[in-house]
Amino acid sequence: MQSSPIADVRALHLLPHQGVGGLARFLIEFVRHERMDGASDELVLTHRPLDVETDFQAPATPVHFLGLVGEPTAKRAQRLADLAESRGARTLHVYTIQDLLLAGATIQKSKSLRLAVTLFEAPAALPFLQKRRLRKALGAAEFLFAPSPALADAWAPFGPKPEVRLPAVDIQRFHPQELVSSWRAARLPDPEILMVGSLMRAEPSKGHDVLIEAVKRRNAAGGKTALMLVGDGPCYGALKAQAKGSNEIFVRRRVNDAPGFFGRIDVFAIHSEGELVPMSLLESLSCGRPAIVADRGAVASMVGPDAALFVEPGDVDAVVRALDRLANPEERSRFAKSGRERALQRHNMGALRSTLKAAYAQAAGEN
Repeated sequence: MQSSPIADVRALHLLPHQGVGGLARFLIEFVRHERMDGASDELVLTHRPLDVETDFQAPATPVHFLGLVGEPTAKRAQRLADLAESRGARTLHVYTIQDLLLAGATIQKSKSLRLAVTLFEAPAALPFLQKRRLRKALGAAEFLFAPSPALADAWAPFGPKPEVRLPAVDIQRFHPQELVSSWRAARLPDPEILMVGSLMRAEPSKGHDVLIEAVKRRNAAGGKTALMLVGDGPCYGALKAQAKGSNEIFVRRRVNDAPGFFGRIDVFAIHSEGELVPMSLLESLSCGRPAIVADRGAVASMVGPDAALFVEPGDVDAVVRALDRLANPEERSRFAKSGRERALQRHNMGALRSTLKAAYAQAAGEN
């Protein structure tokens, strides 16, 4: 006698971690909106359990921790297949290489599950056997998407070229707003100070040192500038110590109101050379905040070359020049308008949800 599933879940979204990262914020928003509209999507944390004390934002949706971390892939795949069956899930949707390998093994154990893949990572150098499993998993995908043209091109040699499906934000939640900040009034009483914000995990690869140096140089040259760095991670303690007693560098572990964060800054900046899908950039565009981005072409291919001021990674002087340009209110206003229009046209979560709804229905064999 076959047991009935606990629920009838349309899709399980695999997420390796929960926290300040853009992929986590994107998936939580996506699943939350799906459930508000009656869809039964759920999250599965594959490598770390949810910790509501330290995580950026707890999802308002059922979330499962797969467990068995460190166990062989086959054992974890069986656990995932059992979870999917118990929930009545019809589709696994994965976003990272490690979860793709896990999902590929899971699909082999289930006759009813379908696989959807959105590749948020570039192909990694893998051992021969893992690379073969990766190609096999990609071949088993019912739908294969990439969130930028650059990532679609990077994955093309591994099998069918992914279809570009740009990432999206909640354009109603992330909208232009001018907020009065008591924090800013207390610490930055001069209204002419250009407030720069960066929402990025605190780790060496994120290039916080470049932004800090650029702000220091601009202040030394008479340009009134302050920098707010937001993000937890291994470098948080060192950044916090560096900012102690400073009236130009401020560091916070997290913000609970991301749209409000963008409403209180003048310019958004990220300087991570390896960033491929910076969701915080899309949020800043949707909020009408001009952005300065370190990029060698991958990010510009996702949002368009005119969506932000792009600079070469590591070029402090280029960041200073960009800040000088955006210190002009007219320039900021121009970028604010174009960024919001781009978000409405190309990064609207409602449009992405409609696309994936059709894909899930087709994968499940629905009319």
